[in-house]
Amino acid sequence: MSNDSSRLIAFIILSGIILFAYNLLFPVKPKQIQQTSEEKTAVTATQTLKSTPESLKITPLNKETKISNPEEKFYEIENDLVKIKFSTIGAVIKSYELKKYSDSKEENKKTNLELIPNKTSNTYMALYSQEFNINNDEWNYAGTEKNNENTKIIFKYNKIKGIEIIKEFILSNNSYLINLNIAFNNKTKNPVLLKDMQLSWGPNIHFLPADVNKYKDSFYQYNKICYPLKNNSIKQYQINLNAKQDKIVFIDILPDWVVLKDLYFMASFIFKNKNDIKNVFYKESAAGFTYLTANLKDIVLEPMSSDTIKIDSYIGPQEYKRLKKFKMEEIIDLGWFRFLGVWMFYAMDFLFKITKNYGWAIILLTLIVRLILWIPSQHSYKQMKDTQSKMKIINPRMETLKKIYKDDPQKLNEEMLKLYKEYKINPLGGCLPMLLQLPIFIALYQTLISMVELKGASFIWWLKDLSRPDPLYILPVFMGVTMIIQQKMSQTTTMSTGSMAQQNILMYGMPVFLTIMAFSWPSGLLLYWGMSNVLAIAQQIIVNKTK
Repeated sequence: MSNDSSRLIAFIILSGIILFAYNLLFPVKPKQIQQTSEEKTAVTATQTLKSTPESLKITPLNKETKISNPEEKFYEIENDLVKIKFSTIGAVIKSYELKKYSDSKEENKKTNLELIPNKTSNTYMALYSQEFNINNDEWNYAGTEKNNENTKIIFKYNKIKGIEIIKEFILSNNSYLINLNIAFNNKTKNPVLLKDMQLSWGPNIHFLPADVNKYKDSFYQYNKICYPLKNNSIKQYQINLNAKQDKIVFIDILPDWVVLKDLYFMASFIFKNKNDIKNVFYKESAAGFTYLTANLKDIVLEPMSSDTIKIDSYIGPQEYKRLKKFKMEEIIDLGWFRFLGVWMFYAMDFLFKITKNYGWAIILLTLIVRLILWIPSQHSYKQMKDTQSKMKIINPRMETLKKIYKDDPQKLNEEMLKLYKEYKINPLGGCLPMLLQLPIFIALYQTLISMVELKGASFIWWLKDLSRPDPLYILPVFMGVTMIIQQKMSQTTTMSTGSMAQQNILMYGMPVFLTIMAFSWPSGLLLYWGMSNVLAIAQQIIVNKTK
């Protein structure tokens, strides 16, 4: 293989890695879901109902006097994972704290991670009605019940004459799942129709648009909407952080669930009975504010009867094993080679159970991956070493051919190929094993970026959070230095001055470029990359010592 061919192949492989990294850093926005003919401009958009008998309608006369300034009170429930604060205004969630996670970068100032980004709003798990102002009015706290399986908090609304609405939030032990039961009781002697009701979450999850630039890491993903299609694939819509106008998009199917998420955290509606809802839509407001809403079914209550709507919500981290129970694990982005990414996750989970530390789990997983790739890597290194030895022999003849055919590139290539064939040099001989390694590298790369389990996971004294960049830049520099050493060991020494200069640019320029980019990469990823380079160097030393 000629020096020019060696450089070209190396450049193609390394360029592929750079393009892959670039696509991760600056992903192309997913194609927006085509809006249906139902799309409207008001967040309270609902389907028009067929006319109903006048006797079934609740008239304004049935509403009691509106309270202008209702008193707001707060009540909390919690388990080992979350602490939830509720408000009596609208019976909504005011605070949702994750006990195992933190947004603070300072060890001595760590607090629970808050998933409600706008605490001044009464719009998280809010029940709306176009007929009654139930979301901005005071509900009665009806008590908290706790047993060995869950904790239940109950709110009641009795300000519609003869109608009682009850919201029950049931938090399971050791879980991020909330069961919401909304009961409607007709205490009158007449049939009643309740219509144009909605259940909503928003704006956003974890961060508001103004907070993103202050707190995001380099791989942070702004809010997305996800839901399953009938073919078991996942539809995703990336919310536009710089949206200039409001937009409402109806989901064109009745999904089993719908999710509002960022890179690590999510809120969801899980529909236990699809007959409880008419449709689902999301509102993308100007400047990136996002609301997720389900239009609830119309309820006809016979005299002295009741009906209940049941909707579950998983609100918390995107932990693979927990989401798998609800068939929502596909929302975690494990990249192009998802099946390998799933294997990587389970391997990481198994190694963490042994080591009790994700840093050591990453190192052990890197070692396992290098052992799996040992044979193809060994073949690649030996092929390259054999090629370099033969290149030293034919280099004088190559220089002669370049002088003879300097004005005829086509003839020069023909003579070069004859020379390769004579010495049994395969220009691509060492490349195939390297290409076979790329899917594993990409899968592990994407898994380490997407694992919420790494958030807040510490390793050694200066690495307090493997999901964040290295604060001292030790790992990026370590990765860059080991890349230079690795390329230096495989450098061909029998080159012309011009060729040597070009190879030096490639050898030093690429690691320096990636090192600068890596200053903002998660330290868990850099720990893997640096250790992988060290093991590759060790393998190359072994190959170089063999005859």
